Amino acid sequence: MFKHALRLPFRLLGIPLYLDLTFLLILPLLAWLIARQIAPFVALFNLPITPGALNEGILPYALGLAAALALFISVVIHELGHAIVARRYGVNTERITLWLLGGMAQFKKMPTQRGAEAVVAIAGPITSGLLAALGALLLLVLPEQWPALYFVVAYTTFMNVALALFNLIPALPLDGGRVLRSLLAMRLPRMRATQIAATVSRVLAIALGVVGIFSLNIFLILIALFIYIAVAAEARFELADELLSDLRVHELMSTPVVSLPATLSVGDLLAKMLRDARHAYPVHDDSGQLRGMITLQNVQGAPPDAPIGDYLTELPERIDPDASAADLLEMMGRQDEPRVLVMPEKGPVLGIITRTDLYRALQLLTGRTPAPGH
Repeated sequence: MFKHALRLPFRLLGIPLYLDLTFLLILPLLAWLIARQIAPFVALFNLPITPGALNEGILPYALGLAAALALFISVVIHELGHAIVARRYGVNTERITLWLLGGMAQFKKMPTQRGAEAVVAIAGPITSGLLAALGALLLLVLPEQWPALYFVVAYTTFMNVALALFNLIPALPLDGGRVLRSLLAMRLPRMRATQIAATVSRVLAIALGVVGIFSLNIFLILIALFIYIAVAAEARFELADELLSDLRVHELMSTPVVSLPATLSVGDLLAKMLRDARHAYPVHDDSGQLRGMITLQNVQGAPPDAPIGDYLTELPERIDPDASAADLLEMMGRQDEPRVLVMPEKGPVLGIITRTDLYRALQLLTGRTPAPGH
């Protein structure tokens, strides 16, 4: 997910911020929709401003863009609320991504302490509620002679209330669904808690979809589809996590693995790949230090006599051989690279694990025959 996200050139509280391409599509559409709804919004909430002056020329579209940006800034702050509380449990946030349906904070791993997931999840709606309260206070002091600013603050305040309430819907992967699962897990095994929360989530997703169809609300339909698809992935991940929790990484890795010199030719590399039936190797320099990774894809079309050191990609993440296979699953889930190096903190590469290795282990553990091929 979010394979085509653009990383912004700054961090928030040390957390990278990404913009998915779907965000760049939804932003102008949302700005246009807000611009078309200025007068109805003012009338609905009986705001003490005259909407006529806000509908002249390009001003409504400028206000729509300002309100849309303010909304997404609020979403980022909502996600930072999750991240700050997760950090209190020793869990770091890998990134925050803005996309079609809002924002998503990606954690290295959800905290495992009893009830911790509920605390982390509820932090988001509480943050949005605090932003709404701040907006309401601003509306009390903003002069009516500033109708443009008054509208943007009023719209952002309303949307923060809506954001808080919407995220409290008890459907995974929304905050309310995570709170529900965490509370259930205080009395039930986590897998059983996930199954119950997933069932509730599917029912709510269908209900949202039906409402969206009859009200012709495309956003509700998209949200319903997202919940229905995401909850299935969540349930599968929890099952896999439980199955792998008793396995160690060294039991799954492919061995032996030797690093190759950066001066090796592409032709010799291809011959070695054919002999070893392996598609990737770590590569070292003259001093023995690992420089990067070489894969079959890297050298497609390369001259046979060219050194492989000219075609390296970054080394994949590393994991300790004695780490839990469940940690490996989590690592695989948050990276695009299909392989992980197995090596202790100080020591040589002991092996490589690919997604295929992990899937085969899961298939064996669930009693299915693994598919042939690597």
